[in-house]
Amino acid sequence: MSLLNDYVRYETRRQFFSRGKNALAYAALGSLLGSSMKLWGEELKQNKLGLPHFPPKVKNVIYLHMVGGPSQMDLYDYKPQMADYYDKDLPDSIRAGQRLTTMTSGQKRFPIAPSKWKFEQAGKCGLWMNTQLLPQTSKIVDNLAFIRSMHTEAINHEPAICHMQTGSMVSGRPCIGSWVSYGLGSLNENLPTFCVLVAEPTNKEQIQAISARLWSSGFLSGEHAGVSFRSQGDPVLFINNPPGVTGDLRR
Repeated sequence: MSLLNDYVRYETRRQFFSRGKNALAYAALGSLLGSSMKLWGEELKQNKLGLPHFPPKVKNVIYLHMVGGPSQMDLYDYKPQMADYYDKDLPDSIRAGQRLTTMTSGQKRFPIAPSKWKFEQAGKCGLWMNTQLLPQTSKIVDNLAFIRSMHTEAINHEPAICHMQTGSMVSGRPCIGSWVSYGLGSLNENLPTFCVLVAEPTNKEQIQAISARLWSSGFLSGEHAGVSFRSQGDPVLFINNPPGVTGDLRR
């Protein structure tokens, strides 16, 4: 046994906490200073607390996930060859042994039905789209970006939606909003960077089982998780102070 080991072994609790008081004081000081702390270095002069390493080019993002919207084959995914297979059964080479959904398990046939809407080329890019249902959208199609590379092997809605929001059919990864929050940073310390507005349909029987995992921060820090806004009661849960607790005391 060395003298150092003996000292640590017989150290009192008071001596232990006394040695760590400086570290705690530095941590408390940094928390109190907050955004008023000065950043040294020429490349950090324009940086602010909470911003990423590189200055972002985007100021904000509005993302609409329209659950229950029209099929992509009736809007932007033009498939003219499906007209040749009208009312013919789906070939086994297309299905490739994929299991049936509960909604279609009782069907005796699986006929192919092409879109009944009119498709035309729109814009300078010549995108084939449904100009009959989307006449106004066809006028600005050159300002839009269409991603056709995303696909999923999931046959049910929930894992497919999870894959669309997080990049994985299995929950636990950060969603797209969390990555935007992580990349753009925040200009304040009191308001959430990532907000979620959950729409409630009038048809209660068709409500999808969407849960908070679709706006979860996953393995990123909790500050990048989505804050859900509610239409009834407190707009954000636990945002108001409990009875008898002031804002200063809670902070």
